[in-house]
Amino acid sequence: MKVEVHVFFPFRAEIGEGSIPLDLPPGADVARAVAALVERYPQLRERIYGPGGRIGRHVSALVNGISIQFKRGFTTPLDEGDVLTLLPPVGGG
Repeated sequence: MKVEVHVFFPFRAEIGEGSIPLDLPPGADVARAVAALVERYPQLRERIYGPGGRIGRHVSALVNGISIQFKRGFTTPLDEGDVLTLLPPVGGG
């Protein structure tokens, strides 16, 4: 199945692209899409994964504009044509 991944700074600065099409197996979830992205762009590994090999808590993601925090986190299933957006950490005060 095909999904599109949108990335923003600092990820975009490292890979030079903002929109990346991915071809994933049926039933893939957000974590699998992130793994496929890192396979294609290994320079993202340290920015995305923490020391235990898990996706870092600082990585935020949206599926079709809805935060995965309100779904099933990184186990949120993806469907053909979905748009996955990876956002950098945001701070405020």
